[in-house]
Amino acid sequence: MFGSIKHLLIFLLCITAIRTVSFGQGEPNENSILKLEDQGRKIENTVLLEISDYDNEILKEKTGVKVDISARNLVINGDTVEPDEITTRGQSTLQFKRKSLGLKLKTTAKFIHGEKEASLKKFSLLNLAMDKYYVHNRLAFGMMEATGLFRLFYSYCELRINGRSEGIYLITQRPEDWALSDMKSPLVIRRGYNHRIEKIRTDSKTEKADVKKYTDFYRQIYRSLEKHHGEELYRVLSEWIDLENYMKWLAFNYLVRNGDYSDEVFFYIDPEIKKFRIIPWDYDDIFATVPHEVRETGKKATDARLLFSTEDILDKKIASDKFLYSIYLGVLKDFLEELTPLTIKNDLENCYGELFPYYSDRAIISNSQYDLFKDVNLENLKMELMAVYLGLNGIRTGLLESLNETGK
Repeated sequence: MFGSIKHLLIFLLCITAIRTVSFGQGEPNENSILKLEDQGRKIENTVLLEISDYDNEILKEKTGVKVDISARNLVINGDTVEPDEITTRGQSTLQFKRKSLGLKLKTTAKFIHGEKEASLKKFSLLNLAMDKYYVHNRLAFGMMEATGLFRLFYSYCELRINGRSEGIYLITQRPEDWALSDMKSPLVIRRGYNHRIEKIRTDSKTEKADVKKYTDFYRQIYRSLEKHHGEELYRVLSEWIDLENYMKWLAFNYLVRNGDYSDEVFFYIDPEIKKFRIIPWDYDDIFATVPHEVRETGKKATDARLLFSTEDILDKKIASDKFLYSIYLGVLKDFLEELTPLTIKNDLENCYGELFPYYSDRAIISNSQYDLFKDVNLENLKMELMAVYLGLNGIRTGLLESLNETGK
């Protein structure tokens, strides 16, 4: 039944966790048992792309640089649509044979995710080449959606190029488009390393004076870190950013051990409160042992307390300032109470049900040979999800016990 001793040990640990960690001592009930089974779901989205043999060769063999692709024909979920632009996207994933794509259409295309539907003109097809068994981004997005951190549309799909399956992709609404179109935000900033402004997008109606004002808001966040401290710093920061929203993102990153996030976030102006809120992004590097900056530099991890990374100086200030850290601990506790074991369980089971039809198609799943994790099969998928169930519930329970002991 089990392919290895490791799998058996994970299974036994998960059974123990179900009994003692997730829902307390005693016999497991029907809500505590992780049910990873065929839910009778079908492949929800298909993208059929026809391109020249030359473009196909460039797409597969050219790595490390972005290229534009000309489409001879594009069919999405049975509807023929006309693309305005197709280009490869990403950074590290450009090194893989299966490329992520960014698409702009002249008309909208309809996509499905369970009972949800979305009509999109601009979207990304993420190749998930570095995402273990294609679940990390999907699980993170699901949990953030359930707790109000993330509301972009996302769904699995199969991409076929010139009639050949290119494997499992994740359709995602682009963060900037969500903020500008859905939230009616006047401005979006992507934060880069060392909190530099990597990119700015604005609504067509946003005046230059407002662009300058909101950009200065962003810069004032970081200028204030050296000028103020304690309750005064909290008050000043709260003039420019929804600090609890930002701290909730840090809390989630700590729970899932997100190894790379200082440059994986968008700041957008919420038009109702006239402050920055954030859009989390890129969750293929979760369940990491150490933060990204420790892996890159080889330096010993600093004492980040209950923050997984303090690569960004705003995060470092939250960890070191007594008043800010006290506020953060309260946000962390509220978040952990909101993300219940049942919420985690439902997300894992839904993820398995969504992936099952893709994994059951040999032509689709054979594309894993080109990705970072090549041992993709249903058995390993089950073991990974059970291990995630064990880990998340164990960390969550331990954190809540610690926070309750300290009165937070």
